[in-house]
Amino acid sequence: MRDELKGHKAAFFGLPLDTRRRRLVCADIALTLRKGTATAGQACFRHQCLNATKLPAALRDDRLFAALSRADCLSADGMGIVWAARLLGIKVAERVTGIDLMTDLLAQFAQDGTRVFLLGARQDVLDQLQGTLPARFPGLIIVGTHHGYEPDDEKLADCVAQAKPDALFVALPSPRKELFVDQYSAKTGCRFAMGVGGAFDVLAGNVRRAPVIWQRCGLEFLWRIFCQPRYMIPRYGRGLWAFARLVVPRIVRFQIRRIWRALQKAATISVIFMMLTTAADLQAQPTTPATFDLENRQAAISWIEAEIAKVEATEDVAKLIDALVGALLSEDGTNQQSDIDWQVAEDSLKVLLGLFDVVLGGGSSRFLLETVLGGVVLRLLDLHPEPGRLSEIIRGNSSDLAERLFERNANQATIFVGEQQSFAASIEPEVAPRVVGSERPPETERVLRYSLLFVGGPRNPVVDSYWGIEDYQEPIGIPELEDASPR
Repeated sequence: MRDELKGHKAAFFGLPLDTRRRRLVCADIALTLRKGTATAGQACFRHQCLNATKLPAALRDDRLFAALSRADCLSADGMGIVWAARLLGIKVAERVTGIDLMTDLLAQFAQDGTRVFLLGARQDVLDQLQGTLPARFPGLIIVGTHHGYEPDDEKLADCVAQAKPDALFVALPSPRKELFVDQYSAKTGCRFAMGVGGAFDVLAGNVRRAPVIWQRCGLEFLWRIFCQPRYMIPRYGRGLWAFARLVVPRIVRFQIRRIWRALQKAATISVIFMMLTTAADLQAQPTTPATFDLENRQAAISWIEAEIAKVEATEDVAKLIDALVGALLSEDGTNQQSDIDWQVAEDSLKVLLGLFDVVLGGGSSRFLLETVLGGVVLRLLDLHPEPGRLSEIIRGNSSDLAERLFERNANQATIFVGEQQSFAASIEPEVAPRVVGSERPPETERVLRYSLLFVGGPRNPVVDSYWGIEDYQEPIGIPELEDASPR
């Protein structure tokens, strides 16, 4: 029902309701009159008014409905129409009453020299207007008047045409004035025709209009009832009841649909917002596979990084080491040592060392990654039947890790037992060198002692590094050589 029409008009129960303010309507009419006389190509501009009692009548009377629908401008003359239109979603700017618009037009016509004809009401009222209107609007030209008691509209149209007016105001009863404006305005030769109802009596001073405050509150109809109760009570009683029965169901249905659409829109926006938020979270948090898979290099790196980010306690480090060792040895990590395929495990360890070289690019979690990798290597050395062979693999694929696990700190002298023996043999082949302090323990023993750092230690792996801890360093074994100076 609420289909927007061209420009400033909106469909209101099938009628083209004008939604503009009064001053804009007045300016449009004045501009139309300045364009020239009415011709076959330029018809008369017809203005009609719509109020609460006229709408139900128009829906019952096809002729009245057609006359209102063909109007060039149909204004909302009544707060009932304004309120109902707004509740149906039509943005009506304000109420435009016939008498207010007529007053504005008379002032404009007086300035433009527009010729005016007054049709309707009693003759004594017209006589009064001929004297009071030119005084109120200096320069106003009234070219003729005629009372509204002539039943033949054809004769009235001929009478108006003989006066050759530019504008015609019709104060006949409704619906006669609407039908006259629609059917006979073109025959009068005028360029503008408007139905004004009882405006003549008000302008003549015979009927007092409601106070301004009543008008602003939309209660002017109550004032009319107080002034003429015997005539107005039946008229407004029937009309307003019919109007309410007509518009209230439409308003209720429209408001229900409006609320439902608002709820649907809100729900849609909420769903979209949740989807965008979820997408942003997924983008911010890369997808991590559930298991560690060495065959997928990128997935394995993502898994390592994600698991490292979850570490919060020493127990988490031990669990991560167990998971990596299990992935290197078997699917579930439950195989016995005799069932382990060490050739496959060694190949997997090489891949793992390469992955850690990629992940160990720096950052605050570097020491934690080194701790985890060191724990994995120590666990494998403990299980491997040939620890020396596995140590060589580690030295060949990750020399930095091997140095941290098997060698001394870089700032201390490192002399292996084999090098000591070789050096001593070059001086006295028969005598083995004597070492000051304790000898370097076997590599597996040192590795097992070092593994204490990775399980249940007192330090927090997130904030404390396990490398370079003096408490777990052995004394340097320096051989005491015989005096080799010449005697």
